[in-house]
Amino acid sequence: MKNTTAATEDEIRYLREFKKPYRSITIAQFRDIFIEDVIDNPDRRDDVERYGLVARSRSWFRELFRREGWRSPAQRAGRAHGGRVSHPLRDPMPRRGMLVQVDGTPYDWFGNGDARVLHLAVDDATTEVLSGCFMPLECMRGYARMTERMVRGSGVPEAVYSDKCSVFRSTKAGTETQLAMMLSDLGVRMVFANSPQAKGRVERYNLTEQLRLVNDIIRFGIEDYDQLDSWFNEFYVEYLNRKFAFPPAEAGSEFRRLPPGFDYSSVFRIRLTRISRGGMISYEMGLYWMVDGDGELYDPGEGVRVNLFIDVWTDEMYVERYNKRYACVLCGVREHKKAELVDNQKDLQDLLKRMRR
Repeated sequence: MKNTTAATEDEIRYLREFKKPYRSITIAQFRDIFIEDVIDNPDRRDDVERYGLVARSRSWFRELFRREGWRSPAQRAGRAHGGRVSHPLRDPMPRRGMLVQVDGTPYDWFGNGDARVLHLAVDDATTEVLSGCFMPLECMRGYARMTERMVRGSGVPEAVYSDKCSVFRSTKAGTETQLAMMLSDLGVRMVFANSPQAKGRVERYNLTEQLRLVNDIIRFGIEDYDQLDSWFNEFYVEYLNRKFAFPPAEAGSEFRRLPPGFDYSSVFRIRLTRISRGGMISYEMGLYWMVDGDGELYDPGEGVRVNLFIDVWTDEMYVERYNKRYACVLCGVREHKKAELVDNQKDLQDLLKRMRR
């Protein structure tokens, strides 16, 4: 619809009411929502005709914001010659799946004081959002769930580009983090950035998410983080990609599909080792029996090292030994050791004797 007439007072009043739910919204998003939800919505055709609503230009909406005193959170300082302040960026990878940028962004998405971290995966070649996961903190489980969703939806990328967070890179030389082991199982190469600015595409998308998602949560009636987590991946990712993703420089994709029937739980799990004592193993403060499929207790032997696994989605704990799986059943809780205070060498010797009994 062309902008051929000046706005009527009815149209301005309508836009004022339409703006009320969105206290902090960019000019671009407000225009997008208005066109999508009103102008192009057959259910709002009566409103369009009654109030003379028009799909007006970006510059018209910019002037509307100025006149009404509405501030856009995306307003940025420009240079003296009028250009935006920018940072040089490398060329994107030519094909999808060659490099995926990942990052975690904490934000109060519902504006109620309950901030969560969005773990986000973005394809370097297209800025296409691949998957996300909301968690209370930036953590291994958040990135593992994000990665599984990405692999199920798009496939396995050649490389993942992250910062040097301890989730990705171990602080102990010669050891791998839990997430690094999962990516290694999939044959994914890890690349580390020296600064947040080096991950330009995912960092810019984090800003886009903060500006847009908070308003789309209101717009689509999302009520809590459980609903948000599924809605984001089932609907919002595709919605964003239609708006912001661009074609890669080269056709084809380097994403690798896993075979039908692939057991994702064999990859996306925490791997630990424990020592069997009295037919039990310990994890954190809990003591666990190992139970086979028939409900029989399994004792691997005193002092035997066993492999313990924890599913990143369900937190199910189990031991695998000789191609058999044994469920871990909580049977007790270890007591905290109380601190002992000794005043002299004699008291220390007495304490050590008691500890050896």
